[in-house]
Amino acid sequence: MRRSGGTIMNTTIRNGFASDDDRSRWLLFAGALILGGLHQLLFYGVVPGISVPIFLLLLNGYFYIFARDRLRSLDSAGLLLTGASLLLALTYALFDNPVFFTLNLLALPSLVAWQFTYLLSDRRRSWHDPRLIPDALGHVLYQTVVNVPQIWTPFRRSKKVEDEEDGPDHTAGKQILYGLLFAAPVLVIVCILLLSADGVLRAMLGQIPDWFGQLSLGSAPTRLIWAVGIGGFFLTYLLGFRTPRRVPPVQGPAMAEPIEPMRYLPTLMTITLMTTINLVYVLFVALQFSYLFGAWQGVLPQSSTYAEYTHSGFGELIGVTLINFLLLLVGLYATDPGQGKARTTLHALLGLLVFCSAAMLGSAFSRLLLYEEAYGYTRLRFLVHAFMIFLFLLLLLFALCIRFRRLPLGRWMIVLGVCAYLAVNYACMDRVITVLNLERQEADEEPADLYYLMSLSSDAVPVLIQYGRAQGGELDLLLREKVQQDDALSAAWQSWNVSDWRANQLLKEYGAHPIE
Repeated sequence: MRRSGGTIMNTTIRNGFASDDDRSRWLLFAGALILGGLHQLLFYGVVPGISVPIFLLLLNGYFYIFARDRLRSLDSAGLLLTGASLLLALTYALFDNPVFFTLNLLALPSLVAWQFTYLLSDRRRSWHDPRLIPDALGHVLYQTVVNVPQIWTPFRRSKKVEDEEDGPDHTAGKQILYGLLFAAPVLVIVCILLLSADGVLRAMLGQIPDWFGQLSLGSAPTRLIWAVGIGGFFLTYLLGFRTPRRVPPVQGPAMAEPIEPMRYLPTLMTITLMTTINLVYVLFVALQFSYLFGAWQGVLPQSSTYAEYTHSGFGELIGVTLINFLLLLVGLYATDPGQGKARTTLHALLGLLVFCSAAMLGSAFSRLLLYEEAYGYTRLRFLVHAFMIFLFLLLLLFALCIRFRRLPLGRWMIVLGVCAYLAVNYACMDRVITVLNLERQEADEEPADLYYLMSLSSDAVPVLIQYGRAQGGELDLLLREKVQQDDALSAAWQSWNVSDWRANQLLKEYGAHPIE
């Protein structure tokens, strides 16, 4: 009896289902089909909007219901990963920025895969373990493929049913099925002969293709394929966490020699390297300070305009800063820290390298500010600003790790990167760009590129309307043209987001109340 129960349990686990009842198989299969159907309803033929956070909530619910036994106990890392993915999905319902709309098509699935792999993988890795990356890719690319045969499990009988079903009903079912199979070719031959014998029946049946021609299935077949395909993917993706199929280790002779760990560089060699590099940087920074503060007062290098001054060396300064990050990693983690004065000297040189890197980053930052003061603000310049602020925060993190060597740099870099990406998503970039350009126009009396501002997303519309009511002129005319264009547009409910809705409401009010 015990042996029989063990066999049944192994069979169900091998089929990818932890329940002994066949009902669980059908529920899991039906849940995947429902999820696929909802996916095509939310995304087929429409622009993603509020549909993204709705579907992510449904997906989390599906995984929680059917993989709860595999879920690790929720800790702060799991909650933060889940919260970060939901916040990123929520940007589709809040904002209308095409840049992050495109970037998040890659960032959001990556973050969700990281979240599910951390919470459900049988390997139970730490959230900051780099091996989570190949694990996540393995579940998406490999486990989903090897679990495809398990899709047909609900249509199979378990071994218990096969052992018990030896009665006449089971035999009768087989006989009926075989009879239908043998009857099919006979029916084809008989129907051909009957149609040849009766002209009236042949004429009536000849109209059937015309009936089908009048029917219009529209997008139903594509939607059905979409729903079944997406549902099957999520089903096999879930099964990859429930019953992962691992390649067994190769049986053979042991390795001749283990891989040697990385050896530390000698302290004196790194000190010499850092001293040489820092001497050059200190000289460069000293020369930069004269231009850094002089350029704001119109003191530029000879025969240099704002554009030339900004473009000359901007990319090079960013490149040198990135090289310095590599040097800091070598000094912190690939060098013997040494003892006594050698340790103190190494830390001082690393701190000096951080300071010089920050100074060069500040020089590049000031060059970009100069260029924006002269030529205005754009999305690209905004993103470059954000990236430079991120690099500055990384430098502060390196400085803390130099002072407190036990701080886990890799973990904090991951946290900083995720937080920075979420922050720039929620910064409402187009609104900030519009405000800065229009404020620059009022302060310097230099015309803003209104056509560029009108091409921005709905996030910029409230600011444009505010200035349009106050200034009138060309901006007012462009806004009224936009009102007429938006009246002809209608979006599906799946594409709804707060920014579009608010912009449409404000444009309607603006068009209904012209400036006197």
